[in-house]
Amino acid sequence: MVVFDSESWESHLLPPSATVIADIIAELSDGGPVSSMRLKQVLRDEYELDPDSSAIGDFLGMLNEIGMLSE
Repeated sequence: MVVFDSESWESHLLPPSATVIADIIAELSDGGPVSSMRLKQVLRDEYELDPDSSAIGDFLGMLNEIGMLSE
């Protein structure tokens, strides 16, 4: 999956495992960035993932940097 950052005009190639989280963000989005707090809650409660793990935390940080998540 490729994500385009319209602010910097950069494209980001996501690894296959990250596509699941990107799909969840797309479901939660109402046309704007999803709050990182809301995403973490959904990952924990509905998908039983640990959003505080280093791998997921690093990925969420990258998504925040490219504007897919808000604080």
